[in-house]
Amino acid sequence: MIGKLSPVFRLFAQQYADAKEAFLALGKKYRGKKAMELEQRLIFLEIYTDLLSRIYFEEEKLQFKLFSPFKKIFKGLKKTKHLKFIMRQLDEIEEKNNLSFNSYRKQLENEKSILYTDVYDQIVATPLKVWEQLFEEVHQYSKGLKPLMINTSTTQIINEELEFFNLDNKEKLTSGALKDIYEGLRVITALENLRIESGFNSIFVQEVHDRMAELQRSLNDWYQNHLFLQHLTGFLADREHISKKYLELLSQLQANKKTYTQKVESQCKQLFERILE
Repeated sequence: MIGKLSPVFRLFAQQYADAKEAFLALGKKYRGKKAMELEQRLIFLEIYTDLLSRIYFEEEKLQFKLFSPFKKIFKGLKKTKHLKFIMRQLDEIEEKNNLSFNSYRKQLENEKSILYTDVYDQIVATPLKVWEQLFEEVHQYSKGLKPLMINTSTTQIINEELEFFNLDNKEKLTSGALKDIYEGLRVITALENLRIESGFNSIFVQEVHDRMAELQRSLNDWYQNHLFLQHLTGFLADREHISKKYLELLSQLQANKKTYTQKVESQCKQLFERILE
């Protein structure tokens, strides 16, 4: 690991600095918006550690070693994002239809209080040395990385994601498959940026990247509606009597899911026909 520092480390260093800043802010006060910011940064750091683990494949469980101190917090941040998505949609529906869903909102607020306290406690209990260790170790592993190593490992990971797309595309796309595609596109986009930073051309042409970005936006709409529908269904499952407004909301979310699913399936088909030739 002795040698010149790879230019891709600059991307890691920036994301790391932003992540640590968000982490420190959350240690003072836990807020949903800042939690979502930290989650986005940690996604990139996880992808980068996966890249290193492919390059130094002889070191068993390298990615786990590097990223494991952040796994529990990462999971809590993701739950925070999901809950924020649901509450934001509820706000929009209440405002648009001049309705209130008081019992459901109370349930969401209770879940939010418990979750925020739990993740805040995790953050406060996490010593800063885990951040320092991550930076130092990634810094060392990023020394001496040759362009060919970056090219080979990014191509390998992207090809694996494409293979998952190919497998998912053989059957009707399930909710799980659509979620995997959404996350896979996020990985591919990050790795393409790493390739460009290393001086390589991106694997996909701009037209494909534009289609990926469009699909990601559609999948984001689908995913938020999916989370809302899933959560509301669970909430109503234990109720003996369900009021008309809740039944109408449930029906609307189910109709939205059908519309969103048809749209993303069509976009997936067009994209996969373009890249899985």
